[in-house]
Amino acid sequence: MCLATAYVESEDHKEEMMRDVAWIGAESQGVVMISFLGERQVSHARIKSVDLVHGTIILEGDEDGGDK
Repeated sequence: MCLATAYVESEDHKEEMMRDVAWIGAESQGVVMISFLGERQVSHARIKSVDLVHGTIILEGDEDGGDK
């Protein structure tokens, strides 16, 4: 099974944030992601792009994740 991997992109690099993302949604706090195993992560970043063919989610902005 291939699920998405989320990355946070800044001016000079791209950093992996979460693997096996099964669900992603927008809330007032930012972007909420839940992995296949139920791990929840909130990021104050915003979605830049989603590539469903390659399973990548690119976020930009604040990399500081909130709840886990």
